[in-house]
Amino acid sequence: MEIIYTEHFWDRFHRRKSESPVPLTEELVKSAILFPDFTLSDPKHPNREWRIKKIAGRCLRIVVEVERDKLKVITLMFDRNLRRKGLCE
Repeated sequence: MEIIYTEHFWDRFHRRKSESPVPLTEELVKSAILFPDFTLSDPKHPNREWRIKKIAGRCLRIVVEVERDKLKVITLMFDRNLRRKGLCE
């Protein structure tokens, strides 16, 4: 499956990488995209999904649009709300 990264994603990646308490690498992101711990539907955009990877008690959320044989990666963040709900332990 082809993975396409948006400019917004790269901006967020570099910003999060410098702020991250855990090492954030391109390999880790790709692994989270292809092998997430769980996925959730994006409540505001039905064609998007959240791919969640648990990392050191945190939830790395990567937003992707699935287009047949392509994944368009929109953004990433550490999601505090999922952590508060106990989904990242």
